[in-house]
Amino acid sequence: MEKIELLLPVGNWDNLKAAVLNGADAVYLGVSSFNARRRASNFKIEDISEVVDFCHEKGVRVFCTLNILIKNQEVREFLKVVKKLYEGGVDAVIIQEIAFVDIIKKNFKGLEVHLSTQAAISNTYFKSLVENCDRIILPREMGCEEISGFVADFGKPVEIFVQGAMCFSYSGKCLFSSFIGGRSGNRGLCAQPCRKRYNGKYKLSMKDMCLIEEVPKIIKSGVCSLKIEGRLRSAKYVAAAAKLYRKAIDSHYAGKFEIDDELFLEMKLAFNRGFTKGYYVDDGADKVFDDKPMGRGLYLGEIEDEGIILINQDLRVGDGVGIWREGRVDGAVIKSIIVDGSEVEFASKGTLVNLDLRVESGDKIYLTSSVKKPKEIEFVSNEPIVVDREKVKKIVLPKVEKVEDKEPKFFVKVYNYRDAKALIRIVDCVYLDINDSKFSSKFGAFIPRILDDKGIERAYNLVKELGVKKLLVGDLGFYGFLKLKGELDNFDILLDYTSNVFNDYDLMFFDKVKCIISPELSFEELKEFKRKDFVNFVHGKLVLMNTKYKYLPSRLKDNLGYTFEVREEGEYFQILNSFDLGLFEKIVLMKKEGLVNFYFDLETDVVGVIDLYRKILAGKKVKISYEGFTRGHFEKGVK
Repeated sequence: MEKIELLLPVGNWDNLKAAVLNGADAVYLGVSSFNARRRASNFKIEDISEVVDFCHEKGVRVFCTLNILIKNQEVREFLKVVKKLYEGGVDAVIIQEIAFVDIIKKNFKGLEVHLSTQAAISNTYFKSLVENCDRIILPREMGCEEISGFVADFGKPVEIFVQGAMCFSYSGKCLFSSFIGGRSGNRGLCAQPCRKRYNGKYKLSMKDMCLIEEVPKIIKSGVCSLKIEGRLRSAKYVAAAAKLYRKAIDSHYAGKFEIDDELFLEMKLAFNRGFTKGYYVDDGADKVFDDKPMGRGLYLGEIEDEGIILINQDLRVGDGVGIWREGRVDGAVIKSIIVDGSEVEFASKGTLVNLDLRVESGDKIYLTSSVKKPKEIEFVSNEPIVVDREKVKKIVLPKVEKVEDKEPKFFVKVYNYRDAKALIRIVDCVYLDINDSKFSSKFGAFIPRILDDKGIERAYNLVKELGVKKLLVGDLGFYGFLKLKGELDNFDILLDYTSNVFNDYDLMFFDKVKCIISPELSFEELKEFKRKDFVNFVHGKLVLMNTKYKYLPSRLKDNLGYTFEVREEGEYFQILNSFDLGLFEKIVLMKKEGLVNFYFDLETDVVGVIDLYRKILAGKKVKISYEGFTRGHFEKGVK
């Protein structure tokens, strides 16, 4: 049986060496553009051959992350970057854009394409959409049984995260940073709003995932790769994580699984926010640490009277500590350790000591760095890798035909039967949740954004039972299910904006359906599309996060006083923007550019809103109140 792969993050040369020299089977890295960690130092594209040669000599494969959404004007530059990586010997590219799998495979023979966790592939019915990809990276929200079932049914190699930071939202289904700070996670510039305070606490700040204890079970599940998160972390962290997981994996294959406690402490010391097994084990509330969002190291103890502390870890002069007190954390270096009145260089765990620190009774102390030399391990290196690549003379792209609808159409999502009934005759389609107890086949059905296999099948059975013909599809797996069954022609389908349709090639890929275009694109960018038959989100509640975490209050209030409502939808929860989207008179400009399909997400005054927009399109004078509304990215888009 082939050994499971250990995949390490590398943001620079120091991290690369730390990973390769401490047991990585593969590494993943970014270049200066098109990757989901654009804030990391990353590598220069000119250096990629040197990086690959260094790794391949040690038998380590190299994957490059290009896992962001691509704008129309960037497509050719994106593929030029892929070409340079391909010719430099990179083993695989990791992408978010499902539509680009076939384009890359046709142009770059032998290059593997892995689909990022940003693609949010949460059920096996995606398989009809990704037949030519080489690997799937699953969301962190999937449990152990779900993963085992997925591996058995999907028919492609599967990679999962086992260590590192967790997003609060399903990756790829988050617009929080984008809409409150203008820095899009889908474009690699997440400002991490989940690490901010809400309701006076860090309500969205997830602990670090740590599945080291689950390694044997994960290997048994058939997963091909264990992935460590952390391209923004230090070389010490990368080395420590590599050694810990390398030794654990090798001990399993040797027939006696064990976790090296010293290496575990070394990794905790390098960085941790507290550890959780995430959703791999259950969906409990232990995943969030709401006191502080930062790394804390190892808990050393609490200061007692007269500065005494019973230390929970070995301590040396020169070690670094964090002093945690209400409202702030201070850093310090241990210059003196006093035991029984005598100054010592070292004190072992369980000793009462006095430290030369400015501290008060009740302060909590964490060990953040150690002068102790890191432990080394032995492992068997892989055989060197040889890659022979053809020269790519010309990159071929599918031809995009111009498409444009003529007459304005209104598509509206509502949240109760009364509103759906009120709109049925005055809009082109009104959508109501298919699980609503009063749902009628007169309406279009909304299919939730996140579904597992059983959820897809239940939704399909309901659609057939109720005789529904119009669908607003939130989960692309449902679209894949219909494609697999050859039933796309039987329905009038609109793909929700969480599908992240960002360019003409996405529109071509999702054939036989209409798509709500990503609300992260500006008007100027939308004008440049050749295919203009997409639907534009123009008014209503915008979902900033879709999360599996269910222990949220009904409202979140940030430090600036903005309030974000929380609502339940299907088997997940959503955080809504503090302002509704309202483009109002801008739809006149859109119509002039051939952008005539409009989407509304409405909870109140549904008839009044539609009537207002009808009058705007007709050129009638109307009174508009802009209070409480945002134009989103209409003017500027995202970088």
